[in-house]
Amino acid sequence: MPKLNESQLRDRARLAAVEAAPKNGVGDFLTQIEEDENVYTFLFAAKMKGYVGWTWSVSLFANDEDTSVSEVNLMPGEDSLIAPNWVPWSERLADYKALQVELEAQAALEAEENGTADEDDEDSEEATESEADEAAEAAEDLAATLTDVSPDAEQNADDTGGRIPRFLRRRLGRLKHKK
Repeated sequence: MPKLNESQLRDRARLAAVEAAPKNGVGDFLTQIEEDENVYTFLFAAKMKGYVGWTWSVSLFANDEDTSVSEVNLMPGEDSLIAPNWVPWSERLADYKALQVELEAQAALEAEENGTADEDDEDSEEATESEADEAAEAAEDLAATLTDVSPDAEQNADDTGGRIPRFLRRRLGRLKHKK
């Protein structure tokens, strides 16, 4: 078999990429790279949704007797969206714990600064008294709404009457027979 020319190698590489890619996933030919003697890599644009900037890379080995496909890869380009490097859970947890310790120390420092400022301020005592009064009023309002249901309300519920929906009657009927 005679050695194939560049256009025949490109066509063979495109066929390999189309075979590996989903339907209509291979775009235009981008470039050809000669990796080594008789080893070529052909790059084709990827036309798949979510793979903007990615390329199909097809490596071929072509000598005088035979041409073979070495590999077909979907490779990210410079503008491609790729996932960040994986960080082990232990490292992420250590970072989180260090941040929590730092935030607690900062909150304690702020509380200490606010505590010394409040001792000198008489208005803060009046504010806490009014807040306590408001909290007591809110508790009384809540207690009034949580009283027991009046007998009239129970009687009104019994008077609604009507038939039980069909799906509930069937279910209740099955439960009676199971006992």
